Amino acid sequence: MKTFDVVIVGGGPGGITAGIMLSKAGKNVAMVQAEPDSFGGTCLNRGCMPTKSLLKAATAYRYAKQGEKYGLDLQVGPVDLGKLCAVTDADLNMLRGAIQGMIAEAEITTFLGKGSFASEHEINVTRADGSRETIVGEAIIIATGSRPRELPSAPFGDGHVLSSDQMLTNTDLPKKLLIVGGGAIGCEFATLYNTFGSEVILVEAAESLLPREDREASKNLQAAFEAQGIAVRAGTSIDRITVVAGKVRAEFDHGDSVDAIDKVLVAIGRTPDIEGLNLAAAGVRTEHGAIKVDELMQTNLPHVYALGDVTGGLTLAHVAQREAQLLVQNLLQGSRDVLKEQAVPRVAFSYPEVAAVGTSREGDGIKAYTLPRVPNGRSVVDKVAPAFVKLFLKEQTSEVAGAVIVGEAATEIIHEMALAVENGLTLQQVANTVHAHPTHSKNILYAVQSCG
Repeated sequence: MKTFDVVIVGGGPGGITAGIMLSKAGKNVAMVQAEPDSFGGTCLNRGCMPTKSLLKAATAYRYAKQGEKYGLDLQVGPVDLGKLCAVTDADLNMLRGAIQGMIAEAEITTFLGKGSFASEHEINVTRADGSRETIVGEAIIIATGSRPRELPSAPFGDGHVLSSDQMLTNTDLPKKLLIVGGGAIGCEFATLYNTFGSEVILVEAAESLLPREDREASKNLQAAFEAQGIAVRAGTSIDRITVVAGKVRAEFDHGDSVDAIDKVLVAIGRTPDIEGLNLAAAGVRTEHGAIKVDELMQTNLPHVYALGDVTGGLTLAHVAQREAQLLVQNLLQGSRDVLKEQAVPRVAFSYPEVAAVGTSREGDGIKAYTLPRVPNGRSVVDKVAPAFVKLFLKEQTSEVAGAVIVGEAATEIIHEMALAVENGLTLQQVANTVHAHPTHSKNILYAVQSCG
């Protein structure tokens, strides 16, 4: 059996980051990934990147339809999802090639197949043809990610009820689309299909969209969605889904229903992908369906680690990458640095965009300040609505404890606030920073100047 310093099961953002760092540090690294075209994980193949490619097309389509606002007379035809998906596939193939090149350059030994524990240090790699090879790792990192969570009353597989993975390969534009789940994934798909001309109904069981975020920000997003023609039903759950004559009927917990739905997208979150890992063979503990780890990403076994979605934490690619960096630093240097979850940006690439970092709740020494909705120069010339900006400050020190932005370029400008939260910057320190003009980033400056 081949023996390695580290065996990584999973080739997503976290696994790749850890593998390259370890290899550069002189470690002999193996990586187990199910299929050759799945390197990059959910983010590259079925999540972040394909949705952003399609959303970029939606932005271009929106600009074209609104050309007269900019003094342009443009003729816009119907959307061909097949063509858009072909462009997206080309983007993904280029990115996969780049990632595979990085793995090869780092001299990481790759094994194609499904990885599972044979013992505490042994990993079985089962190939697509059924053949098996066993490899040994002095240390093992599990980074197998997550999969879409199903709606108990309407599982995936009938062609009408789809996961976000399946929706990304859909080439038929539904006339009527029901989206179950008002988190980031649901909101992004609502933007996408509404822009392309579908009638979109967005249902969220909680009382507001993006339930984790500030309620006022969520209301701003909902108002913008409704102004665009998206029907938002917050505080609503699905009781039953049935298919009648090729169309879907959805019954809600309030007793009403919607008929003639072409597709249902279920976007109610993701669940750790531990199926088939045979964790029991190594004695790796789980909790609530996720691999249980401590703050250093270590399992109950001293040589086995897990990171990213499979641990049941924030299901974000940038979290997995940061956890990988910290894990490797701790392994190589014996440091005990941990992820500062409060400084992790949370973003939704909807229209308008939403971005937040740090706390989103007032009280316990935290005071909130909201920027008045007045346009800055950039929003005027860009023909977009003024941004909603809300800051959360520590009352005693005026340190930035959190922020939420709803508006143009929110997913880009949030990083200034992430830097402030990470480093405990005060309101005055942010205010003393020169912001280029005219930019959407000046909304941050206007927000801190309005605090008093």
